[in-house]
Amino acid sequence: MQSPANLQSPSLNLAYDLSNAPFFIRNNNNFILQLTGSQLPVMQNLSMFDIRLSQSHTIEPHWHPNAAELVYVISGEAIVTVLDTFTRQLLTYRVKPPQAVYIPMAWWHWEIALTDNTQLLAIFDNAAPQTVFGSDVLRKTPPEVLQLSYGINGAQLAQVLQPITQTVVIGPPNPSFGQTPPAGAPRDTESIPLRTGTYHPSTQ
Repeated sequence: MQSPANLQSPSLNLAYDLSNAPFFIRNNNNFILQLTGSQLPVMQNLSMFDIRLSQSHTIEPHWHPNAAELVYVISGEAIVTVLDTFTRQLLTYRVKPPQAVYIPMAWWHWEIALTDNTQLLAIFDNAAPQTVFGSDVLRKTPPEVLQLSYGINGAQLAQVLQPITQTVVIGPPNPSFGQTPPAGAPRDTESIPLRTGTYHPSTQ
């Protein structure tokens, strides 16, 4: 549990520049900046992601096991979809400024940008929100387990999922996702992963 902030401390700091804390960068138009208790310790039960997306890019399906989330649209337009844990129905919202969508803790959800220059502010009621990404679930669950569970062809599924070699976060990963890049071509992973804060690739 986070210790209460000492607001009377002579070294009290109430400001932070999010450009110093990238959570994930796909490219110059698709990235996430973060502000959590790690960056600004004075914050209590609060954190935020500044999300920038271009048209047809997504925040991949995921959930936050320890935090509820409020997604507020600053610019552009997006679709936010949430799986209702109780009814098992998908709740889909098309939102633009100044609209917001509340996502209860641990509910499966994703966002899709409908326009370029879409900016979303994701606010969490936890200073250290955790995220479970769908790409990790897909690539870490053995195909034979999915075959046993759902009666699907594990070998075919393994082939379909083979391109998912790392956490995606913002999709699509690149124009040739799922295809073998030409010899000598730079791979998407060489120019992308700036991962800090609550996102720990060492646990993958």
